[in-house]
Amino acid sequence: MPRFDHINIESINVDEGIRKSIDDKALDELVTSIKEHGILQPIIVEETGEEQYKLHIGNRRTAAARILGLEKVPAIILDDQLEAKKSLEIMLVENLQREDLDPIDEAEAYDNLRGMGVKVSEIARRVGKERTYVSHSMRLLKLHPKVREAVRQNTLPREHALALLRLEPGQQLELAREVIEKGLTTPETRDRVRELLGKELKWRLVPIRIEPAVYEKLKSIAPDGDVEKLLKKAIDELASEMKS
Repeated sequence: MPRFDHINIESINVDEGIRKSIDDKALDELVTSIKEHGILQPIIVEETGEEQYKLHIGNRRTAAARILGLEKVPAIILDDQLEAKKSLEIMLVENLQREDLDPIDEAEAYDNLRGMGVKVSEIARRVGKERTYVSHSMRLLKLHPKVREAVRQNTLPREHALALLRLEPGQQLELAREVIEKGLTTPETRDRVRELLGKELKWRLVPIRIEPAVYEKLKSIAPDGDVEKLLKKAIDELASEMKS
């Protein structure tokens, strides 16, 4: 049965796990918080020998404690040896729910869970995300390695990176540099992708806001009350007049 105790930090073995990098700013903030309030949430470890533990959850808290020179940390100790696959699954899901992973760490975590036989829909349910969000995140792993690193370091936003996936690796790297240097927006990035692919823009989405009172008036005159259809017809007629 799991038990609570304060354990020696030097007895904790930290696997590489899913976090390839720890954001320096986030770590500094955690160090400040622990210095002022202490470690509020225990880490989770598995006992592997006499006063020896394997860390499952709490990589950042452990790293911050080491920086502060703490000798002991609060921990929930799992006394029954967990099946390796189940242990990793727990660690992945808990980290996804509780820690701010960078987009690539997040994508790798989703991919690891899928590799363990967990369906994408189940992953999405466990971490409270849309299925499409999880699927798109995993696609980030197909990016050029240097582009992935830019996403990991948050110099290239996630949505911009997803737009680059239609390009060849070399083109991804070239456009990623342009996006960062020029500060291109997501729509501008998508336009540049189309240019590189030699495809013309067929249409552009133009979202509009309509006051409730105006919407109700349009609904009263629209065929079958379909305001969207009414507006599209009006725009098509205007476009035809502009061409003539």
